[in-house]
Amino acid sequence: MTPQTHIRDHRPASKRRQPALAACLALILALCGCTRLQLSQFQRHAARGDHAWIAAQTVACREPSDGCSRLHLAKGDACLRLARMSREPAVNFACAADELETGLDLKPSWNTAGVELIYRENLCGSLESLHGYQSGKPAEQTVGRLSDAAKALYQLAPESLPAVYYLARARLMEIERMLPNINAATRVPVCLRLKRTVNRVLANMENAKGGAVSDWDRFAGDYQRLAFELGVAMQAAECR
Repeated sequence: MTPQTHIRDHRPASKRRQPALAACLALILALCGCTRLQLSQFQRHAARGDHAWIAAQTVACREPSDGCSRLHLAKGDACLRLARMSREPAVNFACAADELETGLDLKPSWNTAGVELIYRENLCGSLESLHGYQSGKPAEQTVGRLSDAAKALYQLAPESLPAVYYLARARLMEIERMLPNINAATRVPVCLRLKRTVNRVLANMENAKGGAVSDWDRFAGDYQRLAFELGVAMQAAECR
């Protein structure tokens, strides 16, 4: 087959660009329309409590925009609700973590810090729960993701109960991986990290006893378990 001969376009460059620009604009408008349509569908199904339908949908957009972010956050919320109802928890906690993380990354700005706080806390909770279903390299990666998510939560709400809890939980997870191979060289830094973490956790628990700290009822059990597990880790590391 004879290849087609290239025919030079002698039109001005501005004229040659117009069809390409029009095509790009049409594509952008189509994508925006699809995002709005899918978001509307998500909202209808969420209002009916049909979280399984939302979780089963594919969210293809990846551009930083409010609409695209809301789609990923909505799917992440649906997956988290299913996981908390013990509906395929390993699968749905992974879905929640991925979608919430993507949605937060794509959000250009927030009108209310309170809404962002909820999503960031839910991301940390999803990653913490997901870690319980993992082992090996995936578990290690999840600890790193939890640490990053907890730091972002802490920047948004310094010294808050959720932020301190998830930072301490991520630190304990990191240390627990080191305990089987702890030796004289690593014991000192490990114990220093454990002691600082325990002190911070206990200080938050002490401050909360007076009832002045919001969210304590929601986090009381988590803090008590965490304090106990930190104590176990200190014994295993033979900290003095």
